[in-house]
Amino acid sequence: MDTQKNQLFKNILTAGQTTRKKVSEDAYDKAYENLLKNHGISNYNPKQRRLERISNFKHIIGQSHERILEIGCGLGDLTCALASHATSVIGIDISAKAVEAAINRRDFLSGSQNQLKNVEFLQMSAVNLNFPSEFFDWVISTSMIEHLHPEDVDTHLLEVLRILKPKGMYLVWCPNRLGHHKNREGHLCMFSYHELKEKMENVGFCGFKSTLISGSKLVNADYKVFLEKVMSGLKIKFFWSHLRVRNILLVASKGSKD
Repeated sequence: MDTQKNQLFKNILTAGQTTRKKVSEDAYDKAYENLLKNHGISNYNPKQRRLERISNFKHIIGQSHERILEIGCGLGDLTCALASHATSVIGIDISAKAVEAAINRRDFLSGSQNQLKNVEFLQMSAVNLNFPSEFFDWVISTSMIEHLHPEDVDTHLLEVLRILKPKGMYLVWCPNRLGHHKNREGHLCMFSYHELKEKMENVGFCGFKSTLISGSKLVNADYKVFLEKVMSGLKIKFFWSHLRVRNILLVASKGSKD
């Protein structure tokens, strides 16, 4: 099964632009089909580390927004967690299986969380966001951007920039290429802090922030870029997680350098 799954993800890398969306849908439908065989939706609970990250994301985003979009929502745990933070919260995923599971998950939870009525899930590609321009206050993606074909990353970033309101924010969380991760199927492109910040800057994002060693307080992202450079130069693996540079968390603005 692992060999078959690895081949499905390799097919994404070799697919042309016209077939890549369908190949990606098939690969992630199969991945979620296998996942859901082992986890009943009603019994599914995110792991403690994921819950801690969700709590940080919620503090960073804050409340009283009009619209929030999560790209690559998977089973929908973060999208549902953001229900009280905006009038409308939308989660999208390229996998129809994931979207179906997220809807079932939302409906299961809605008995105890009435605010989930404002949560919607849609099947959609991260490189073709079918929303009006200047529509969202916040866009968030976690463990998603590394799954894009390398040729599609700039297209994705430009699409996010288009659908954000002026001064809207994009929060990206993903593994750091330099953070001593093992190779995983589906990770088609990896970035360092410096590389992702530069790529986002080149398409028009600005005002980059990241978190300190602990908590959700935001500081200038150059702090993490500096730490990454120092840690790479010293070739020390142990402290990458403790200093929160093993994974990337970037918050960038559309059109505001404040």
